Amino acid sequence: MIEDGLNATGFEEVGLLSLSSSDHTEILDLTQKVHQTFHDRNLSFSLPSLRIESFSIDLMDELKELKPGGGFTLAPEAATERMRAVINKPLDDEDFYQTVTKIFENGWRSLKLYYMIGLPTETMEDVDAILQAGIKVQQIGKKIIGKSVKIHLGIASLISKPHTPFQWLAVQRPEIIQEKLDYLKAGTRKAGIKMSYNIPDSTLLESWLSRGDRRIGAVIQNAWENGAKFDAWGERENLQIWRNAFASQNLDPDFYAYREKSLDEVLPWDHINIGVTKNYLKRDFEWSQLGRTRKDCRNVCYSCGILDTFGNQRPPETVSYWGCP
Repeated sequence: MIEDGLNATGFEEVGLLSLSSSDHTEILDLTQKVHQTFHDRNLSFSLPSLRIESFSIDLMDELKELKPGGGFTLAPEAATERMRAVINKPLDDEDFYQTVTKIFENGWRSLKLYYMIGLPTETMEDVDAILQAGIKVQQIGKKIIGKSVKIHLGIASLISKPHTPFQWLAVQRPEIIQEKLDYLKAGTRKAGIKMSYNIPDSTLLESWLSRGDRRIGAVIQNAWENGAKFDAWGERENLQIWRNAFASQNLDPDFYAYREKSLDEVLPWDHINIGVTKNYLKRDFEWSQLGRTRKDCRNVCYSCGILDTFGNQRPPETVSYWGCP
């Protein structure tokens, strides 16, 4: 696929996209083969969004040989221990900064860090911690490789998606999100750190589309008929068209974005079986409110429902290792 893509397009950069590339059981072999196959074609190769806790120094050394012009990407997601407990993404600060140090020591000059705002129980202190983490990473980089270091913070706003432990929560209002973004923008500008982010209107539109019920279908058609196209392009986005479409169907858009749902409520997507049970998601949500985290389920089973649903599709270990116990 890489060969065909390079020949057909003329691109010289390839990224392997996934939620966590370093969790792939054969990722090191894969990166080595890419290097062996394309080392003479000036190929820039990247693995975005590596999870720090599954990060391999061997993998970093291998990537170093693959023209890391695009920089390195990590996804801490939250900058305080408390917030990482809330979202069940435990990460020790010391481990994180040691990983950052290793990245710079291995020759990278550019590092992108993904964070989220609008998380449950988030305070401005948690938001400020994102800025301070970016500044500290910048200082580490400058100490190792000098002023040429480039730090990029990618900021996303939480949209409480279906089939997740946060599906019962409301989305934060645009003015609250904007306040947090303005704070981060001012701080990163002063520190000389690049920052990209999702604008609050885009977050609101995505929340309508992802959290809606069957009635949203008519809203989408009406918006499309009245000119809503390519909304993901900032210059083409027109939220008023969507508000008019909601009004045409006598629906309140705030009902879909800003209303917290009861844990006993029947949700529009409950009839869809994704394998993970609603009771498991409910338990995860309750744990998040207590700041209680789960250990990696490859080592202990929490009975989420996946094995009951997909157990007959589990490949034999001689074919492939499937992490679920």
